[in-house]
Amino acid sequence: MDMPTFEELRMLAERDPVGFETLRGELIEDCISQSSPSNQRRLRGIQFVIDARRRVAGSPMKALLDIQGMMYDSFLELRLALKGQWRPADLSAEGRAQVLPLRRPPR
Repeated sequence: MDMPTFEELRMLAERDPVGFETLRGELIEDCISQSSPSNQRRLRGIQFVIDARRRVAGSPMKALLDIQGMMYDSFLELRLALKGQWRPADLSAEGRAQVLPLRRPPR
């Protein structure tokens, strides 16, 4: 599928938002399906997260900022990995949970 120009997309979004969203989904699916089979599952997972962020954002600007933050975090992970310094807990406090051992209660 050929990519429409920015102006064509802008005009479609203004006059037919539902048609724009349909076309957006088709273009994304076309791009994913053209990638290697080994990457398609990951790309669909990333797209699922992006779509979820867009739905709950409340505004297009909030969605943009959320998705931009995701991209920036991914860039930082890649940068650290290339420098050989990346560890999974480096980017978020979520990765720093205390692990408690499970013990059976006394009888």
